[in-house]
Amino acid sequence: AGGAPRPVEHVRRIADEMGGPKPLLGYGLTETNGIGCGNFRDNYLDKPNSTGRPSAPLVDLAILDDFGRPVAQGQRGEVGIRSICNFREYYGRPDATAAAFTADRYFLTGDVGYLDADGYLFIVDRKKDIIIRGGENISCQEVEAAIYQHPAVAEAAVFGLPDERLGEVPGAVVQVRADSRVSTDELSAFLFAHVAAFKVPQRIWIVDSPLPRLGTEKIDKVSLRTTYRALVEGEQAGAQTGVVA
Repeated sequence: AGGAPRPVEHVRRIADEMGGPKPLLGYGLTETNGIGCGNFRDNYLDKPNSTGRPSAPLVDLAILDDFGRPVAQGQRGEVGIRSICNFREYYGRPDATAAAFTADRYFLTGDVGYLDADGYLFIVDRKKDIIIRGGENISCQEVEAAIYQHPAVAEAAVFGLPDERLGEVPGAVVQVRADSRVSTDELSAFLFAHVAAFKVPQRIWIVDSPLPRLGTEKIDKVSLRTTYRALVEGEQAGAQTGVVA
């Protein structure tokens, strides 16, 4: 697979069912020429949620706050990569190039993550995909990881939905395995046991078909977000005018 991490259960199944060489994971971006971190062999099985350690000696990786300053180990921030492998510029776009780097030449990846005590990087979300619910930050990837722990779930996507009081609340679209059944109430109850209550999706849609994908095979969260936000906005508009959709 490329472009997105494997669900944790897939990592263990690959090792258990395929035998032979152990699975591995690499993390990098086009702007870093694919160089960033690596998680290999038993280390990947021990920390399947992690993208691994920075690729020394080529990569100097830091977790940065909104002002480009390093944060303490374990705290979340934007992943910055400083490397001889980094790109030089966006062609003909000096403003975009300047915005992509800190003053000390860390490339701002747009990924939110943290480093554990062993120096392993954990990506928790894309910076722009974080849901801000009444001032509380919610990682879409964290909630998706919890949903994937349910044995009936085949695919899932979490995104923000408009809310008049809180600004945004989490919503989710879930495809259930063909041989399984789960209701939205059952899935919500499952999630309350795995994530903080404010992170549990306020709306869950269960679908039979696979979720839409981009050419890169990533789930097309933009189209899902657009579709379901429009649905909720239509319901809210109908409620205000007394019209039932």
